[in-house]
Amino acid sequence: MKTKRNHGFTLIELLVVITIIAILGSLAMSQSNTSQRTANQIKGVNNARQIITALKQFAVQNNNQYPDNLATATGGGMAASSNDAFRNMIIEGVVTDERIFGCPAGYSSKDNNSLGIAPGFAQALLPGENHWAMTQGQTDTSVGNMPMVFENPVSQGWPPQWNIDKAGQIAPGRAWAGGQIIVGRNDGSVEVINLNAKKGIAGARQTNGQDMFTQASQGQPLSVLNILVPGVGRSSDSIKDTPPPALGQQTGLGVPPSPLGQPSGQPPSPLGNP
Repeated sequence: MKTKRNHGFTLIELLVVITIIAILGSLAMSQSNTSQRTANQIKGVNNARQIITALKQFAVQNNNQYPDNLATATGGGMAASSNDAFRNMIIEGVVTDERIFGCPAGYSSKDNNSLGIAPGFAQALLPGENHWAMTQGQTDTSVGNMPMVFENPVSQGWPPQWNIDKAGQIAPGRAWAGGQIIVGRNDGSVEVINLNAKKGIAGARQTNGQDMFTQASQGQPLSVLNILVPGVGRSSDSIKDTPPPALGQQTGLGVPPSPLGQPSGQPPSPLGNP
């Protein structure tokens, strides 16, 4: 009587099994990366929406003006960066948590929301603590489709452009993988938009020869207030915790603010690194 002889996998069978496992692992990793990117973008969209809400609150107290249209709180003239403009909202009490100016997979607050001492808040929004650029010279009454707050571009040129090759890196001007960025409009709407390329330096996707930036500006170039990059820009030593000019008094208004992050305002969303 013959008995059945047990034998192991052949080399070909082992290679087939290994290949299948590798393919399944690759698919699972790709799905995980996509889910993580989507979650991070949702956090970024939420933060951009809170920034626009803060701009609107600031405008109510300052004759429809956004903070870049007024002298900086340190008396150094108009805002030279979005950090300067956004810091005016902290000084005036409209924003109480600088972490809303961060973004996962981008520049985010590293100092656990250290603002410095009131009323100067010298430690607020130092280089590397703000991810968001803004369109300069706009007001609460500007056209609603004007891109107002958006992820920092590679330069201050108009229309702005981003570096898709820097996706996944904490680098100035980086875009999301696949060529996407987050843009918030003056009407308060915020969305993830596609760029016109998948690699290299690219601007927003065009429709009928215009992207959303040139369309809103009616073809006239505007200026971008970009972020302060670590190693370039102001030092905390140059900003003292001294009483600033009352921004509300500059426009004849002194309405008490409704701070974001307090019970009467919209709470910030804490950011983590990806």
